[in-house]
Amino acid sequence: MDSLSPPETIPPLTLQTSAQTARAYAALTCDENPIHLDADFAARTAFGVPIAHGTMSLNLLLQAISATPGLSIGAGRLDLRFSAPVKVGQTITASGTRCGDGSYAVSVSTPEGQATLKGVFYPGNAP
Repeated sequence: MDSLSPPETIPPLTLQTSAQTARAYAALTCDENPIHLDADFAARTAFGVPIAHGTMSLNLLLQAISATPGLSIGAGRLDLRFSAPVKVGQTITASGTRCGDGSYAVSVSTPEGQATLKGVFYPGNAP
């Protein structure tokens, strides 16, 4: 890749979620919803276990984009859908692939390949 060519991929960036990361993220975002933090409460929900904050996945994707030489989230736009919950304790990986129109198909997925967040990133210079 020369300095004028956009990158073909957003390299994978991985996060191992845990009760500790959920507590730290809850404190940072002031989101103390028990679905994220209280195993007894979560056991009585449809999920059965605590789930990570959805924006934790989003922030992992933003970090992956920001860490990619030649890309910046500042002038870009994201169109995303949260497609599945992340159970606390799961590993998630953010990544992306450049499309023909200059946008990037992006996702956050589990090691089993289940997308938990997916969509499109439009860099500031994309149509």
